[in-house]
Amino acid sequence: MHLKFADYKVCVTFGQRKNNMLRSMTGYGQAEINTDRYTLKAEFKSLNNKFLELNVRLPKVWLSKEYEIRKECNTLIERGSCQLAITAQFKNAEDKVSPINKDVAMYYLKELSSICESSNIDKNNLASSILQLPNLFQPIEDNNNETDTKTIMEVINKAFVEFEKFRLKEGEILAKELERLTNNIVQCLTEIDQMDPERVKAIRENIESELSQLKEENIDKNRFEQELIYYIEKLDISEEKIRLKQHCSYFIETIALKSAGKKLGFIAQEMGREINTIGSKANHFKIQQRVVEMKDDLEKIKEQINNIL
Repeated sequence: MHLKFADYKVCVTFGQRKNNMLRSMTGYGQAEINTDRYTLKAEFKSLNNKFLELNVRLPKVWLSKEYEIRKECNTLIERGSCQLAITAQFKNAEDKVSPINKDVAMYYLKELSSICESSNIDKNNLASSILQLPNLFQPIEDNNNETDTKTIMEVINKAFVEFEKFRLKEGEILAKELERLTNNIVQCLTEIDQMDPERVKAIRENIESELSQLKEENIDKNRFEQELIYYIEKLDISEEKIRLKQHCSYFIETIALKSAGKKLGFIAQEMGREINTIGSKANHFKIQQRVVEMKDDLEKIKEQINNIL
């Protein structure tokens, strides 16, 4: 019988999530269902991981259902190191104990009785000896009861709803922090943009000051202007500033998307390249200070992205 969580969907409102569907890989959720036969509990736990690692624990009686449960969880959880534990507390005695395999017991009794008679051994302790022999207790078989299957899937679905709420709540906190750090980078970039004309002016004046000490007849003014333009263009950071600003805008837009962790990681790499290039070209103390601040915020961003689905 193939069943999906969707077949037992629990209607839940996650709150005002229209503008932010970012989810954390760290999550926890549990649910419990009581029936006449048992109390069934499902518990999800997850931590961040680059790939999906899923560990499913089930009562022995329902091990045959693990494939379907695992298949559904693989689709829903996507990434992270996740553990799903399902436990059952049975209420009836016949469900709590493993039944005796009567055929095996009778075989042991017949064989041991024969040995005792031929060897003149006392039969009084025969029953206790049989209980210690292998294969006497047979495992409870999963009769693929449809009611049990529905209950299992329902409790898993309820636990997953709580698990998803937790991940969304954590994701909301992460999204605010990522947006704050990105805005810090944009602010530093704005300050760099304001300092840049002063930097270019200082470079030009420094070169002219150095050249003024040389003999004027040895200077080719046309060549000097060409070299000056080339040198300033080499140190120009206009394109890097534009690209970094675009990357920051794209990063903030992507925060609002579902399952954006990998994409945010790629954008952060591009932001890092532009910041490094600005730092290597700037040759200006105050701008270098802002570059250090941007690198610090970017490292914090990368750390937070590791926790995002």
